[in-house]
Amino acid sequence: MLLRTKTLLTRPVTAFAIARSSPVSALCRLYSAQPSFGTNGEKQIYEKLHRELSPTKLTVTDSSGGCGSMYVVEIEAECFRGKSRVGQTKMVNSLLKEELKDMHGMRVLCSVPSE
Repeated sequence: MLLRTKTLLTRPVTAFAIARSSPVSALCRLYSAQPSFGTNGEKQIYEKLHRELSPTKLTVTDSSGGCGSMYVVEIEAECFRGKSRVGQTKMVNSLLKEELKDMHGMRVLCSVPSE
């Protein structure tokens, strides 16, 4: 069983695959170190935020069903420490100002790593 778990942990995660899979394999995929993207928009946003903010946790989800008009970004980064929630969100929005022009909206959930 351990060998199978290791194999599952190396597979990429997609929301569609998680929805279709068993709870055990879905949980294993959630902890995969290798991100997977359902759309190019998810990948572009993820790469830009990862490069600029060096987050400890980052999830980008196209919540529009794949058309790229709405995204949910969950990000945890040390650079948010000492900043208000509004300040944290402004940091993310300023980095994604070009991408935001082509979107209907984006939900940003920021946090600071626990000590």
